[in-house]
Amino acid sequence: MMDDKEYKQMIKQSFNAASVGYDNAAMRFFDKSAEYLTHFLSLKGNENVLDVSTGTGKSALSLARCLTEGHVTGIDLSEGMLKQAQNKAKENKLTNVSFQCMDVDALDFPSNHFDCVCCSFGIFFLPDMEKALEKIINALKPGGCIAITSFLDGSFRPLSDLCLDRFKKFGVKLPEHYTWGRLDHPDKHRDLFETGSLKNIKSQTKQMGYYLENKEQWWDLICYSGFRGFLNQIPEEDQPRYKEEHLAEIEAVSTKEGIWLNVEVIFTLGYKVKYE
Repeated sequence: MMDDKEYKQMIKQSFNAASVGYDNAAMRFFDKSAEYLTHFLSLKGNENVLDVSTGTGKSALSLARCLTEGHVTGIDLSEGMLKQAQNKAKENKLTNVSFQCMDVDALDFPSNHFDCVCCSFGIFFLPDMEKALEKIINALKPGGCIAITSFLDGSFRPLSDLCLDRFKKFGVKLPEHYTWGRLDHPDKHRDLFETGSLKNIKSQTKQMGYYLENKEQWWDLICYSGFRGFLNQIPEEDQPRYKEEHLAEIEAVSTKEGIWLNVEVIFTLGYKVKYE
């Protein structure tokens, strides 16, 4: 079993490796979710927002477009992901968004600094979610809001089950208690938010899935997502065999429409208590 330090290093290396293809069309559920998150937050346009685990900046950039008088700060452990985010901000001429390499467990912002904090598909990767949430809440102004997203139980199945079972057969260590299963139901979101004494908690679940055109698109998703860390545990010379065996399984569940990628996303919002 990995310790927390080893686990974080694996996550960082995985996303550095995945960063070049993280915006792959096979993973467009991230773009769809970022757009919906912006709608879900209903911000006024002048807020100071922190985007935790910003990745390639999908949520941060979507929010920045709407915050005409505000600012978004995106943080992430992966320098590779941040480079992609910075490049996209420059390409889109967005000057109200900035990015920093920072561990949420060592959050370096003043208390009561942000109007809003969001974390898209990231908080379930953290070894101690409650501790991380406490640090996030400290950086949030009283009355400010926190929003997180994660995958509903059943997302990516049966494809992910086939993928993970095949990884096990290749001797891959799977830190199951760190996966999105930790936050795969709205009740789990509520339980987490209540540990931080957040109020007016609400959740919505939206289907963000679609048909993949072929099994190679599923392989792209493995290579350019959190699955990459598990693939990297397989010796390079054995990875072609894993790919061949696994994609044969994926081909078997393909239909005339393609390969259904079930992606149900939970969006949860809560508010920090105002001072009396």
